[in-house]
Amino acid sequence: MDFIPKAEWQWVFDQEQGKLSVVDRDRTFPIVYQSNMLRLQESQVISFTVEDVTRYIEFFESDSLSHFEESLRCKIILHLIAIDVFHKPIMPKSWLFQTSEQAISHYNNGELAMLTTTGELESAKYMVLEQQDNFCLCMLFDHCHHFSNGKEFKQFQIIKVTVDKLTPCLSSQPQEWISFQNAG
Repeated sequence: MDFIPKAEWQWVFDQEQGKLSVVDRDRTFPIVYQSNMLRLQESQVISFTVEDVTRYIEFFESDSLSHFEESLRCKIILHLIAIDVFHKPIMPKSWLFQTSEQAISHYNNGELAMLTTTGELESAKYMVLEQQDNFCLCMLFDHCHHFSNGKEFKQFQIIKVTVDKLTPCLSSQPQEWISFQNAG
């Protein structure tokens, strides 16, 4: 299956359903971000821009993502671009997670780290998208993450936390990543 964007790829926001997706002739790629998290006010269809396509191809062809299967790589990239284009800024929610006993002070973009919820102590793997000072913007890499208050994060949702909440992951996979902020 071909995961390179074509001229007919479009961002589609359905206000009634509160959902954003990427649609091409044969497929729909749902984006997990809820309507209250997005800068979209009404239903609309927006064609992929030249910049969107360029950034997508740069990510897709980068060595840093080559170890992911193409369908997962596509989903990661579409969510990264959606964050940059449509997502509202978010405030840190560090109180949802325990302080790590193995905390380090710096993470590279694309590095995987664990976050453990308070209460039920459930851990999940997150990808660090960006670190600014003592805060990291992270994307859920696992399929879901359950919280003690009954809330659940779906794969690719983002959260901002203080760096002391993250526990480094030991992985045989390369940890290099091109910052989505600097790719354009």
